[in-house]
Amino acid sequence: MDDLLAVRNLDFYYGDNHALRDVTLPIRKNSITSLIGPSGCGKTTLLRCFNRMHDLYPNNRYGGEIVMDGRNILRDDEDLISLRNILGMVFQKPTPFPMSVFDNVAYGLRLKSVRNSSVLKEKVERALRQAAVWEEVKDRLNQNAAGLSGGQQQRLVIARTLAVEPRVILFDESTSALDPISTQKIEDLMVELKKDVTIVAVTHNMQQAARISDFTALMYVGALVEYDETATIFTKPRHKMTEEYVTGRFG
Repeated sequence: MDDLLAVRNLDFYYGDNHALRDVTLPIRKNSITSLIGPSGCGKTTLLRCFNRMHDLYPNNRYGGEIVMDGRNILRDDEDLISLRNILGMVFQKPTPFPMSVFDNVAYGLRLKSVRNSSVLKEKVERALRQAAVWEEVKDRLNQNAAGLSGGQQQRLVIARTLAVEPRVILFDESTSALDPISTQKIEDLMVELKKDVTIVAVTHNMQQAARISDFTALMYVGALVEYDETATIFTKPRHKMTEEYVTGRFG
């Protein structure tokens, strides 16, 4: 399996706070990698390094590299708008825009200067089908997205992300605000989507990580404790801390 992204000796600082310390791990193409660990361990900080979300705030700095297509995407001259199209993100709470279902999904396409109405319709429908929500919203495309359920809104956000054809989707605890049925739908969707995109997911839910991910990385106080295939992490971890965390005795 090929590496799509390679994190190499990554450090990250919030001002004087050394939040990530010498993190090195691969992100395999067309796989799901889960980032696990106790609150404040750095997993969301790492996730937001991939699409440079930290750059929206002052006094942050990176060390080391995240390499994609042979280039370090942490370099100063990186085109962040293009990068965030390639590496889409789905947040903890559904974040539909205050507009219609159709316009939510078409938003990124219009930013990319897609204007032809038939092309827009085709791409919006394809994204909604990919996100497994088309049948539920096809008769509500012109209605405000706020009228959808939480689970539907989250799948709409995933469709909005998919519409611009990303190579990677970053999920930041994206089922933690959902009920069990909606969570199951999102998990099934993530497993289906890895045929087309690479997924990196932060989760506090050990069962979820075990169910859906191909690879798992445990983090603690900003450092990577262990990374391996998920089955190995949960059944034959190398580190005692990993064993204690995944069995619930720590964290």
